[in-house]
Amino acid sequence: MHRSIAPTVAGLTLVAVLSGCTVSASANRTVSPSGFEDVVADALEREVGQRPLVDCGTDPIDLVEGDTVHCEIGAEGDTTVYDSVVEVRDVDGTDYAVHVQVDEQPKS
Repeated sequence: MHRSIAPTVAGLTLVAVLSGCTVSASANRTVSPSGFEDVVADALEREVGQRPLVDCGTDPIDLVEGDTVHCEIGAEGDTTVYDSVVEVRDVDGTDYAVHVQVDEQPKS
């Protein structure tokens, strides 16, 4: 039996660190969507003990303090998907923290 993890993580502050970011021509540090998704999934897994599926789109993500990224959160084998807003915080070089706010109701 699969259960949705999103209500369990709604409103949690999740901190994760990522290295290996790239620097674009505009001097903003960026991270690939898959790298960002891994950071969010790692943090959620540490908090609730279950690794979620995370989809943050296909565009590189700028590591700019206060920027937000919309991601979808789900669970393996479950078609229920929740919207979430992930805020980039505490950017220090290639390290950063994320704050994840997961919607309480699934997407329709």
